[in-house]
Amino acid sequence: MTHITEVPLTRPPGEQWLLDPDLLADPVGGYGRIREEGPVVRAWLTDTRPVWVIGRYDDVREGLRDGRFVGSPASIEGHTGEDPRRALVDMLNLPEDVRRYFLVSALDIDPPDHTRLRGAVNRAFSARRTQALRPRVHQLTGRLLDDLHRTSPDGVLELVDGYAYPLAVTVVCELAGVPEEDRAVFRRWGDDILVMEAERLRVSSPAVVATVLRLLQERRRAPADDLISTLAAARDDERHRLTEEEAVAMVLNVVMAGYDNTAQLLVNSLAALLTHPDQLKLLVAEPELMPGAVNEFVRWCGPDIMVRMRIAAEDVDLHGTRIRRGDCVQFVLVSANRDPRRYTDPDRLDLTRRPTDGSEGHIGFGHGIHYCVGAALSRLQCEIALHTLLDRHPDLRLADGADLTRTVIPGTPPRLPRLPVQV
Repeated sequence: MTHITEVPLTRPPGEQWLLDPDLLADPVGGYGRIREEGPVVRAWLTDTRPVWVIGRYDDVREGLRDGRFVGSPASIEGHTGEDPRRALVDMLNLPEDVRRYFLVSALDIDPPDHTRLRGAVNRAFSARRTQALRPRVHQLTGRLLDDLHRTSPDGVLELVDGYAYPLAVTVVCELAGVPEEDRAVFRRWGDDILVMEAERLRVSSPAVVATVLRLLQERRRAPADDLISTLAAARDDERHRLTEEEAVAMVLNVVMAGYDNTAQLLVNSLAALLTHPDQLKLLVAEPELMPGAVNEFVRWCGPDIMVRMRIAAEDVDLHGTRIRRGDCVQFVLVSANRDPRRYTDPDRLDLTRRPTDGSEGHIGFGHGIHYCVGAALSRLQCEIALHTLLDRHPDLRLADGADLTRTVIPGTPPRLPRLPVQV
């Protein structure tokens, strides 16, 4: 018989709070413990907002392509409850004239609108176009290392702000069509989003929206070979027509996710190598392992803890627990990618690990219709950046006194503010 769980109005003592400092500081360990409590565990976003946490590999993978879990309350017929996205925007206290641009993200929208929005952006991230960027990424990584050497006479290179972020920002902005003189606006807004600083966002959000609106207008007059031109043209596309709000939101999503997630994947991969000298030595000796190694990095230290929250569009019985229509559901990537039911010795970093089922060997880029549109580009940058660095400096090591203490930012894995290495 299915067990039906009644959700109380307030958090009972002892149940997991998802903003608990210990969980934020160690999401791999914390969500791993929640995963082992059971396949469906009730936790709390606040003392009055419960959420079902699902963290086992098979359940997460299946759940991410299950149409009963939707991104927007508008997809639930007759739903009159609170929209969690609107509550977040309200919490940030954004100016009224920019709020609408933050409520139409393709990350939350469901079919058929999601199909329309995704179709408008897919061409910019095609396999052909991604591979065409390979020479440019090679050029950028070489140039960034040259610049670091010129400014680091002691041979200590700082790889976060000096290598990972400049590479990721430049590539995604060139793909999107953001001119160099406008990129600081996006970086400033991205930094404010990460720390959820309301007062700073009241300034940076209108500035970045105004920049995107101007760039869309410019591309309508003079199209180029970039994402913004594609989105500007989609206004008149019968099949993939976008509203102005949707086009702006798409640019913001692509640029923000494109630079921060890629940079964090690269930083995490480098830190993993530098703290696992056996794996570093292996990759230097066998650079042909690089594509599979990057997939292992995504599994072991990927840039995302979880996907965007989903909402049950109908009652769903899962492993003896009833998830009621309208309940919030959180699918957790970090615990799924360390699930011992899926992986042998899952906590071990193994660059020779290869899946036997034809998959990537992880779900670090999501799964289903919301699979990361820029995954191939992110992998490409990480492969080339690692290869270029290790080819030049096969004896790379952490600089003396390097501090690997990570900064805790809710919603993202703890991140390294600096990564100094000795070459």
